[in-house]
Amino acid sequence: MSASVTIPSPPDHPPSPPSVAPGPHALDGSVVHLLLGSEGGGIITAVAQWARLLERAGWPIHFVSLAESTATEMLRAEGYRPLVVTLGRAGRLMCLARNLAPLRPAIIHCHNPASHLMAMIAARRLGARVVRTVHADMFEEMRTSQPRWKIALWRLAMKRVLPRTALVTIVSPHLASLLPGLRGDEANLAYIPNGFDPAAIESDRTGLSPDLERWLGDAPMVLAMGRLVPVKNFPMLLRAWQRMQSGHPGARLVIAGSGAMEAALRRMVSEMGLGESVRFVGWVSRPAPLLRRCLAVAISSRSECCPMLVFEAMAACRPVVATRVGGIPHLIEDERDGLLVPDDDAGAMAGALSRLIADPQLAQRLGRLGRTTLESRHSAGAVAARMAASYASIALPQGARPAHRG
Repeated sequence: MSASVTIPSPPDHPPSPPSVAPGPHALDGSVVHLLLGSEGGGIITAVAQWARLLERAGWPIHFVSLAESTATEMLRAEGYRPLVVTLGRAGRLMCLARNLAPLRPAIIHCHNPASHLMAMIAARRLGARVVRTVHADMFEEMRTSQPRWKIALWRLAMKRVLPRTALVTIVSPHLASLLPGLRGDEANLAYIPNGFDPAAIESDRTGLSPDLERWLGDAPMVLAMGRLVPVKNFPMLLRAWQRMQSGHPGARLVIAGSGAMEAALRRMVSEMGLGESVRFVGWVSRPAPLLRRCLAVAISSRSECCPMLVFEAMAACRPVVATRVGGIPHLIEDERDGLLVPDDDAGAMAGALSRLIADPQLAQRLGRLGRTTLESRHSAGAVAARMAASYASIALPQGARPAHRG
């Protein structure tokens, strides 16, 4: 598949966030977001914001999760009441449609490969259409956790399923060339980047814990936040932080998140002698106090698409230092509203962070311009309006849905 695909994109600078058109008349039923429960916090943050705007405009939205998890906790914190349906592996295929039927789904919206397959099976029984949002390079994520034969099976499955899906949305243009079975000009493929409402940060007046405040004192702080998994490449960030110690011994690095690599990363911090300058604070549901306190945000990932952490930092007027991978260059313009460094280059990451710590005025300028970028290009209202239009474009006319087959 050619990498030079061309897909529609939203205007760079819309004059104002478009309003979400009222929608119940467009659907004979509801929109159900089907979650496995293992979705990352960035996915939930993004979807919860624009889904709330759709709800306010009259669109019936439901969240269904197949497990109690951080995702369901986050949804409850956003005011949703997710339905948790705990089914065995066989039950997910045999009984999912029966559990979804009372919600009358006209559209089942899924966010990862496994829920996508289940949604396609349930949708046939319910007479619903399926929407899949691709949030990341799914196969890159699998390479660190799945054997090659299983990745090959998933690739084959997606090659068959993606072209048969009513709508596939991608959050970054570079994903179009990574989807098996689709071309960049497919009619059922749309580019809808994430958006963010700065009020989510501004309205949260939560403070830091007293213990963390004492540890930080008045030291410059860098924040890294995300799943502690290989693709996020926190070891590279720790190597960069070690290089900075001679020039900025008083600086502090806060790592917020949880995941399978936490124990290994804690050992790495101890072995590298970074225990005085690095603190792990676990998974946080309310990042606002950390964002307000930090000087800059660091993203060291090997693969990213449209990370919500970039938008959260922009909302707080904090600059982002990130690896130049995936969709990040579509969000950050180097030296204008953030700093970009090569993938897996601890020296370049250390140099960029050192620049900001040594020059707080540069950090402030980049942070202010980042806020302007967020407001002009990535509003939650714009995303909600585009999603509403997409839903309406695939909705079956009133009375055209086949009856539920039991």
